[in-house]
Amino acid sequence: MKHYSTLASLFSYPDNELANNVAEVREIVSKHYPENLENIDVFFSFVKETPVEKQTEYYIKTFDVQALCYLDIGYILFGEDYKRGEFLVNLRKEHREANNDCGSELADHLPNMLRLLPKIAERDFAEELGYSIMIPALKEMLKSFKEENNVYRNNLVTLLNIMETDFNGLDYQQFIINNKDKTDFLKNINCNPKACRSGMVQK
Repeated sequence: MKHYSTLASLFSYPDNELANNVAEVREIVSKHYPENLENIDVFFSFVKETPVEKQTEYYIKTFDVQALCYLDIGYILFGEDYKRGEFLVNLRKEHREANNDCGSELADHLPNMLRLLPKIAERDFAEELGYSIMIPALKEMLKSFKEENNVYRNNLVTLLNIMETDFNGLDYQQFIINNKDKTDFLKNINCNPKACRSGMVQK
C-alpha cells in the first residue's frame, strides 16, 4: 500500500514540488494501472503548464472557497452529524499510533487518510478502512462535479479505480451515505458503545 502515500500528492495543496510528485504517480500508474494513464497525463500537463499561483487558485476554487467538492471524508460521510466528531477522535488516534503527521489539516482530510493507509500495522484494518469507508466517500465526492473538465475530477476517478482494483473481492460491507450504514466497521467506530476493536474503537 506504499503507493497511497504518493497518490496523496494528487489532492495536496499545490507547491513547487507537485510536478515531481505527479511524475512519481505517473510511474506507478503506468506500471500497475495503465488504463488510468490518460487521466494522470491530463493533470500532469496542467501542473507543468500552469504557474503554482494559478494552480493554487484552481485548488481553492475546487476544494476550499465555494468548493465544488470537499476533501474531508468524515464530512462526506456524516455531514454535520455528531458521528463525524466521534469518527475524527478515533481517526486521530490512528494517526498518532501510525506516526502520521496531519499537518494543519484534519484527520479525515483525504491526503492524510491516503498517507495513513500504508502505515496502519494491521493490514486487515487498513483494507477495511479503504474498502468500507474511503471508496464510498470517493464515489460521493465525484457526484459533486457537474462538469467533467475539472482536472481534480480526473484524479478522483483515477484514485477510485486504483482503490477498487486494490481492494477488489474483500468480504466487507460498504458504508451507505446519509447515515443508513449497516457495516460492522462503522458500528465499531461510532455506533456501538459495547463494541471493542483495536484501532479506531474507544475501549
